[in-house]
Amino acid sequence: MGTVLDVLACPVCSGRMIIKEKSLVCEAGHSYDIASSGYVNLLPPGRKNNAVTGDRRDLVRARSRFLGTGLYDVLSDAAAELVLHALSGKDPVFADFGCGEGYHTCRIAEAVRDGLGAVAAVGIDASKYAAEAGAKRAARAGFPSFAGSGDCGLGFVAGNFFTPPVADGSLSCVVSMFAPVAYGACLRTLRPDGSLAVLFPGPDHLIELREAIYPEVKRAERSLDPPQGFRKAEIFEKKYKAHLSGADALSDLLGMTPFGCRAPEEARKRALDSGLGSVTVDVTAVLLIRE
Repeated sequence: MGTVLDVLACPVCSGRMIIKEKSLVCEAGHSYDIASSGYVNLLPPGRKNNAVTGDRRDLVRARSRFLGTGLYDVLSDAAAELVLHALSGKDPVFADFGCGEGYHTCRIAEAVRDGLGAVAAVGIDASKYAAEAGAKRAARAGFPSFAGSGDCGLGFVAGNFFTPPVADGSLSCVVSMFAPVAYGACLRTLRPDGSLAVLFPGPDHLIELREAIYPEVKRAERSLDPPQGFRKAEIFEKKYKAHLSGADALSDLLGMTPFGCRAPEEARKRALDSGLGSVTVDVTAVLLIRE
C-alpha cells in the first residue's frame, strides 16, 4: 500500500520526498526540517506572511479543549463512516484538507486502521500551530509519522490545501470538514476511483450561539449539487443538541468559531454572558466520487 511519503510532494518542484536525517528532502534537493513535535512546514516559500498563516495558537488551543470534551465526536464518526465506505477495497490512503489541530483526522485514521488493518494519512492545514498540535496528537495515538514504511502512518504538515504538497493521483480519499473545499486540488490528487468526503454546517448549526451574537440570523441552505468531475454517492445529516459543561466550554466554542474572530467585542461579550447550556449541532455529510 502507499505510505505517507508516497503522498507528499515538494511544494517547490513537486518532486518525491524522502527522509534524510531530520528533514524531508526532495529529489532536487529542497529540504524541509521535521520539527521536534513531528510536523513539517511545507507552506510555499517566499511569502512574508507564512509565519502567521492560518489559525492562531490561542484558537487552536481553544478548539483542542472543546473537541476534547467529545461533544463533536459524532462528526468525526460520520466522516469516518464515509471514508471507510470510500476506502473499501482500495488502498487505505487519505488526506484531510484543512485538518485544523488534527482531532478529527486522528479519529478517522484510527477508525480506518481498526477497520481495514492499515492506513496512510496526511493532515494539511495553513496554520503551523495546528499542524504541530496534530503531530503531537498523532504521536499520542501511536502513529509513526513520516515513517515511510510499515503498516500505519499519519503525518501533519503546514501547507496550502488549495495547492497542496501532495503527489498527483496519490490519494484514495480526501476529507474536508468545515473548511472551504478545494475541488481542483482534489481532482488532481485523487486517483481515478477516488472519493471526497465533505462535512459542512446545516442551517441550524450553532443557531443558539448565532442568535446570541447577531440581531438577525439567516439560515442559509447550501447546494448539494456536486461540481463538475464528481458524482454524489451518499448523503446523510446529523443533528443533535450538544450540552455545554459550563462557561469555559462556551468560551472555547466561541473562540474556535469564525464568530469569535469576526464579531464585535460587544457581541462576543453578549454571547458569553448568555449562559447558553446547549447548542444545536447540524451537519450534512456527503460522499462524492471522482468521475
